[in-house]
Order: sequence, then structure tokens, then C-alpha cells
Amino acid sequence: MNKSQIKKAKLRIKNHQFTGADFFGNAYAIIERPKEYCVIHYKLIMQFANPTLRNLMPYPGLAIALLFTIILLITLYFLSLQFSNKIKRELNKFSFITQKIEDKDLDFEVQNSYFVEHQKVMDSLDSLRRSLKKSLTCQFEQEKNKGEQISALAHDIKIPITVIKGNAELLSLTQKDENALDYTNEIMEAAGEIEHYTELLIETSKNDQSIALHKEKSNVNKFLHVIEKDTLSSIGNHHIHFVLDISIPKELMWNIDFSSMKRAFMNIIINALEHTPDETSLSLQVHLKNNLASFVFTDSGNGFSPEALKKAAELFYTDNKSRSQTGHYGIGLTFADKVIRAHNGTLHIQNDTYTGGGQIVISLPVEL
Repeated sequence: MNKSQIKKAKLRIKNHQFTGADFFGNAYAIIERPKEYCVIHYKLIMQFANPTLRNLMPYPGLAIALLFTIILLITLYFLSLQFSNKIKRELNKFSFITQKIEDKDLDFEVQNSYFVEHQKVMDSLDSLRRSLKKSLTCQFEQEKNKGEQISALAHDIKIPITVIKGNAELLSLTQKDENALDYTNEIMEAAGEIEHYTELLIETSKNDQSIALHKEKSNVNKFLHVIEKDTLSSIGNHHIHFVLDISIPKELMWNIDFSSMKRAFMNIIINALEHTPDETSLSLQVHLKNNLASFVFTDSGNGFSPEALKKAAELFYTDNKSRSQTGHYGIGLTFADKVIRAHNGTLHIQNDTYTGGGQIVISLPVEL
């Protein structure tokens, strides 16, 4: 017996526990004598009666305990895995709802949750979905009604403008007084300008899907030379230098509505010319990257204010703080943005890093 076992034997003698065994199978039998105690220490070990099994598994109790532990761990693992999968399925329901709301696709049914706490959150999200759907539907109807009213108003304006323009043309043919002829020509120019903005107003009041596009394959370089010719005509007697820098292949093609795209480009250029002082320049740089043609318009004006950088493409927005009001009514950029987006392109408004002038970058898909 070792010291620990002797100590335990003495403790048993002191407590008059002459027989028994501990948890580890150490059994003690104490025989009391007149002047001494005889302590018999032996092991109580469960063993198989079959010799073969006894040789294979000398300590079956330990094996059973180990097997029980393994089964318990495996059971806990699968229970944890099952619970984890259930939690994932519940969280996927939340992900589904939030993704649908983010995409503004609100025509879906909210699923019930297994957990009471999760169900409360589900009910809150469902309430949010219904409120958002109602709000978006109302907003859509308001936008639709506004567009229809603007379009109807623009059509009504065109009728008296056509009458004014026609009568002014007749007066110009019969007028002999030079001063009166100048006044008549000014009336015709003003009527033409109002007519132009009325047409833009009709187009911009439509949804993107409503823009009538007749796409045809055409050459990008030929289109740019048409833009160059019209830009030089728009500059007229102003001392503004137009720089066209083309860095794309001559045979580059794209599929566009030529008329709408030309109007979109010219709206941007005319807007830029209005803010480009004499004796300065307006540039259009064109380059190709990853099947996208980039068109960078840069004027020599004061640039866009921070507010204009966010709202310049909105209908009727004009930047009073940094851009002069020389006939610009915030329609041209809106129409251009709609046309570009209808051609699967993008329009980005910024200021030139070096000159500080206003800069508009258009990216459009092309065919190599």
C-alpha cells in the first residue's frame, strides 16, 4: 500500500468503517486485534466471466463510461447541428424579407417563425412592408399624375406658341420697317426657344420605359462628327474653342436611337456653353475601356456647387448659387439622363480636378 492508501485505511479505522470501497474500486477489509489492526486492501473490478472477453476488454466499466461519453458527445453535436440549422433557416427568413424590401419587391408573404421572439420581429417587418408598399404605391401614383399633368400642360402650351410663331413668320414676310422686323425675329426666336423647351418637357415627363427609342447600329465616330458640327453652329459668334479628342477605333459601332442620343449630347453641350466664358474652351474627350465608351464633357465655368452635384439631373433644378440663369431651366440634363439610362448607360456629374469647371461623364456600351 502506498502512503495515500495507508492514510485512507487509518481514516477508516478512526471512523470504525471496517469494510467498504471507494469510487475507484479500492476495497478495504479491516480486522481488529487486541493491539493492532489487520488491513486487507484489494481491488473491486468488474470483469467479464468469459476469458476471451476478459482479455479483449479487461476494464469493461471504463469502456462503458467511455462509450457513454462518446455517445453523449455525438448526441450533443447532432443536437447542436440541428439547432444551428434551425437558427439559420430562421435567419434566412429575415434575409429574404430585408432583400425583398431593399429591392422594393413588396408583393410577398412573410413566413411564420418557430421562435416567439423571432415571430414578433417578423410581424414588425410585415407591418413595415405593408406601410412601405402603401407609401410607394402612393408615390408612384403621384409621380404618374404629375407626369401626365406636365405633359398635358406642355401640349396645351404648344398650341398658342405655334400660333405666335406662325403669325410672327407672316409678319416678317410683310414687314418693311427694320426695327419692327428685328422685333418680329426676336419673337420668332423666343417662340422657338419655348417650343424647344416644351418638347423637352414632354419627353422628360415620361417614364424611362415610355421614351420612344428606334435603335439602329451606327458608327460612333460619324456620330461625334455630327455633334462637332452642331456644336460649332451653337457656338456661333462666341469666342469659345471647342476641342474634340477622340481616342477610339474608327470602326467602333453602337446600337442607339440616333436622334434621341444627338439631342441628349447637344443638351449637355448647350448647357455647358451657357456657362463657358468667351476666350475659353469646351472639350469632349472620348476613350474606350472594357466595351464601354466614355464621353467626358468639360467646360471652363465655375463648376457645380455641392447641391448641384446631387440634383443637377433633376427636373427643373437650376443652380442659382454658382451657375448663371441664361435660359437654362433644368430640363436638358434630365432628358439627357433619361436617354442615357434608356441605352443602358450612366451619366455622372462632377467638377474637373484641375480646372474646377463643370464636368459630365457618360458611359455607354459599344460593339468592337
